[in-house]
Amino acid sequence: MTFEFTALRNFRSFREFRAAWGAGLNLVLGPNGAGKTNLLESLSILAGWGPFAGRAGRTVAWDAPGGRALLKARAAGEEGHEIEVLLSSRMTIRAEGKRVRCTDVRLMIPSIAFLPTDINLIDGSPAARRLFVDKLCALYHPPYARRLAEFHQISRHRAALLRQGRPVRGTTLPFARLGGWVMEARRHVVSRLAALLTGAGWGADHFVHSHFTNFTFSLSMTPALECGGAEYLLGVLEETAQRELHALRPLVGPGRDDLNILTNGRPAADALSRGQKRRLVLSLILTAGRLMEARLKKTPVLLFDDLAAELDAEGRRTAGEVLLNTGWQVFVTGTDNPFPGLGDAPHILQLA
Repeated sequence: MTFEFTALRNFRSFREFRAAWGAGLNLVLGPNGAGKTNLLESLSILAGWGPFAGRAGRTVAWDAPGGRALLKARAAGEEGHEIEVLLSSRMTIRAEGKRVRCTDVRLMIPSIAFLPTDINLIDGSPAARRLFVDKLCALYHPPYARRLAEFHQISRHRAALLRQGRPVRGTTLPFARLGGWVMEARRHVVSRLAALLTGAGWGADHFVHSHFTNFTFSLSMTPALECGGAEYLLGVLEETAQRELHALRPLVGPGRDDLNILTNGRPAADALSRGQKRRLVLSLILTAGRLMEARLKKTPVLLFDDLAAELDAEGRRTAGEVLLNTGWQVFVTGTDNPFPGLGDAPHILQLA
């Protein structure tokens, strides 16, 4: 899929904005404060992911009439879609004039974003890595987002009962069933992602991908499940029952999951330099894109904010080649052209 054009009104720093986009590599360039990240955020919203951070209302220009912002886009490719997003205190999405859910749009225009903070996939907390896996699962398994929300609801209810000193027996089975389904879905997606890292499914561009990282890495989820997710949680809930009473909150479940990223058998956070970590995250996103392409039968859209930071000249050159070789629509922001000298000239939007 590709964005053919986008139009913004009263969105963050943009009062009125319209741009046509190229099918391949699109560079959004300009000085700090020009609105590069805001523009990338608008694409993420139009693809069904919502604002990068905070509530929808905070993306509306402070002096917008009626406190509303409007985003529009036309997407083409395997299918054609007209997307419209109204932002106020909440977000309303329409496709072809009909109101739809965020999940629906994500499947229409699969996209993956990379922000400077995504280096936290390597150095950050397990929550940052779970968020990455959750986004992939939401694309790979359409019911995932709803079931994860249902699990969070039952988990909050269980915690409330614990704080009130009331029995939690009635929440145990739904907690185990919903939580177990989420854990199994995460492990299935990560196992597919790990299989792609061996080279299966990469085709001709796997050599460039491997050359870009120049090291091997592996993925797995912990804790490992030796049985079904629900059966596992029922067992550990029983084992931790007394500690749970003292902690006044559940001590097991999807909230304890973590994505292990190892290189040469060592944690990537300890073994790699900052530049290597950025290359690793890019490789993860590219591999995730391949997984989504195979699953959804649609080419993904990649969004990169300040990708070239902490990459040397060779790293930037190779990153540009890798992105061009995907055949996908890619958006990259920067103060200057991060990929000078590429054989195929990218589409460049210069912001003042």
